[in-house]
Amino acid sequence: MMSTTSERLLEAVQNLPEPLLAEVLEFADFLRARQKSTVSQPADISLASLCGGLENTQTFSESPLAIQQKLRNEWH
Repeated sequence: MMSTTSERLLEAVQNLPEPLLAEVLEFADFLRARQKSTVSQPADISLASLCGGLENTQTFSESPLAIQQKLRNEWH
């Protein structure tokens, strides 16, 4: 008989030492938080709605040509 995922997980962690159990719990918390953050994101976000905003920052306030030159100078 095939076990459910929950049953298999319980079997896997039953004999782990406490420090490893703490890691498993921490990872489970991470997965829950990640799922919550992806669920809370509206599904209808378009790429266009994400554009903009950086043009008013100090880094991107210059012309595209000046920004490009700065970037090139950083790599030399």
